[in-house]
Amino acid sequence: MKQKRMFLLVVCVLIISIFASACTSNNGGGKDKETAEATNKAEDTASPSPEATPDDGAPPVKDLGGYKFIVADNNANRWFPQEGSSDHANAIIDRIKWVEETYNVKIEVRKHSEEEFGAAVLAGDKYADIIVAPTWELGRHINGKRIVDMNTIPNLRMDQDYWKEYNTSFLLTYDNRTYGTAAPFANQGDEVWVLAFNKSIIQELGLENPYELVKNKQWTFQKMLEMEQAAKRDLNGDGVMDSNDRYGLATGHDWDISVALYLASGNKIIDIASDGKMKYAVNTPKAYETIEMIKKMAKKGDTFFPKNEGEDMDAYVKAFAEGKSLFLAYSRGRGVIDPIYEMESDFGFIPLPMGNNTDDYLDWVSHDAPSIAVPVTNKELDKTGLILDALAWKAQSEEKIWMDEIALTQLRDEESLQTLLQLKNYGVSDIAFIGQQMQGNVHSGLALIPDVGFYDQNLEPASKVAEIEDAVNIGLEELALRLKGEFVEPEPKPEEEKKAE
Repeated sequence: MKQKRMFLLVVCVLIISIFASACTSNNGGGKDKETAEATNKAEDTASPSPEATPDDGAPPVKDLGGYKFIVADNNANRWFPQEGSSDHANAIIDRIKWVEETYNVKIEVRKHSEEEFGAAVLAGDKYADIIVAPTWELGRHINGKRIVDMNTIPNLRMDQDYWKEYNTSFLLTYDNRTYGTAAPFANQGDEVWVLAFNKSIIQELGLENPYELVKNKQWTFQKMLEMEQAAKRDLNGDGVMDSNDRYGLATGHDWDISVALYLASGNKIIDIASDGKMKYAVNTPKAYETIEMIKKMAKKGDTFFPKNEGEDMDAYVKAFAEGKSLFLAYSRGRGVIDPIYEMESDFGFIPLPMGNNTDDYLDWVSHDAPSIAVPVTNKELDKTGLILDALAWKAQSEEKIWMDEIALTQLRDEESLQTLLQLKNYGVSDIAFIGQQMQGNVHSGLALIPDVGFYDQNLEPASKVAEIEDAVNIGLEELALRLKGEFVEPEPKPEEEKKAE
């Protein structure tokens, strides 16, 4: 049956690909050599300004004189994958080659090291033209004043659709400053949380079709909880519910599950007013109601799969793959949930359900998602802006190629593909995930959610919030200054200076 489904899916995707290719043949991302040749020919005959923008929306073509463009990224395959390993890999190679030839540059990748980056900035040395790092890491670089406001970079047209489409969460933007961004060539789509469900369990229990619930805007916290409770089974009949039995929910990482569900509810962790003032927002009746609901949805040993003491997080993924959990919540990046693609039972992907403060689906863009930033020691911002813009423009067609490959190798149905294509439109985050790296009290405000919602469910959210709320709000005042680059470190107290000696 699985092979038959995959065969039908292959046929379907190929038909869609052919149709889409015909419909998008005029898209700038598919013109590569013709664009470059036409531009060069025009320069030879009519000698137009090298700054002229082609009619197809590509960035201006300019000879950058063999400039060496250095990228610091621990994922070298994002730039130089093995040729012929996939259509997507070939598209990446073609893009890099096109940018190098069109702009007369050489793109090189070095392994990223946060420690080496910090040392280089401190010494005033060039480290790289850009870095690509997990989003959470950039909070530390903002604190250290190591990265440029990307709005100040010449030739970088971040108002273009090929930037905006991939930067929907705006996590790294505050006070009209942009510290980092996603891009079509550093796509965060794989790091948007999604919910896998086991079709066999749905069928066994006669539960409603999750795809229909999503389509009809009936996929809610309450509906998911009901399904979780229905899925609970003492599989071996020993009268004890443990890791040998079946539950409603598992995840790739248990610290993350409560914050992902909290954001899916439509509530905020930190609220930012129009004037930029921040306020700790986990202090409302709806927020408390959400946390109490999360306790029910992620109650270990009841609705949530209880891994054994000492087991790694992959025990959760294994439980789903073995049919011991109805749902698995996590992002698809970094290979954490890859074992499910080989599971015997059919599965599908849907967004996280709607909570009590939203009428649309909201899926957390994990703080592990890749973000691009530009070091302050980069003295060639005009070249950097032009190269980044060219890379982004040229990469527009790559998401479709990549998603077609995912459909052929990982998915079981067309509905899952449509879910994945929609994820970036559902993507949300919260500045708390940056702030936690910059100010200790902000970290406490964020950590309260997993502490109360998952690890110690006997804690009462309102009283715990009351204990830390004032300190968090003071921390947020400091965070705002740090984000603006205006915070002045206090002078060390005399006793602290003596200790340092």
